[in-house]
Amino acid sequence: MSARRAGVVAVATVVVTTLLAVLLVTWAASIGPGDVLRGDGPGRNTASPTDASTSDSGEGRADEKIVDPNRDLTGKGKVFAVLALILNLATVVVAGYLVYRGTRWAVRVRRERRRRHTRSARDAAVELDVLGHGAAVAREMLADAAAQRAALTEGDPRNAVVACWSRFEDQAASAGIERRPWETSAEYTLRVLDLVDADTSAVARLAALFREARFSEHPVTEQHRAEALEALDTIHRTLGRSLGVTA
Repeated sequence: MSARRAGVVAVATVVVTTLLAVLLVTWAASIGPGDVLRGDGPGRNTASPTDASTSDSGEGRADEKIVDPNRDLTGKGKVFAVLALILNLATVVVAGYLVYRGTRWAVRVRRERRRRHTRSARDAAVELDVLGHGAAVAREMLADAAAQRAALTEGDPRNAVVACWSRFEDQAASAGIERRPWETSAEYTLRVLDLVDADTSAVARLAALFREARFSEHPVTEQHRAEALEALDTIHRTLGRSLGVTA
């Protein structure tokens, strides 16, 4: 049994039990404490031959008190009636609370189911949108690959590495990928390269070389340029491999 069905069964059981308790208390209050608590018992004789003969002869004890077995025990009856009223009110309150909680639970389950359905539809739409943008960016990068490689081979190694990395940002902007307000240029470029499914090791190496060329004070040598060229070629070779775009 699923957790949802078990919850429904538990709520229904409590409500039914509560209603039965209300009926029992109402019945007890309606017939009174005398009828509920008093029993005649086996073998009780309400009349005796002596009583009969005395009645027939008209003789009896003048001071004998006749007790009505059905008389209402006023004090106890009032107490019982008050207790029954309190129990009825308490039972109705508990039953109302349980119904309220069960209704809220059912509404919450329905809302959660609707929210999951909406989220699934939205995620599917976003995934299709991402795939479309990814293919567009991959094509833009491949179209600019020769110029990007040429920029990396010319001029000072430091400036060449920075210019090479910056072209990724220009390519993404040309493909219609907007930079988020909280993103740095490096974060934006990394997101775009992840979008086109470029080789992660090559992306990480080229990103490290960019940071070194952009922010360090030590010389950037031809060795750095050669490593950047190798990483760039790998990125171009693996660009869009899961999007059906080949170099």
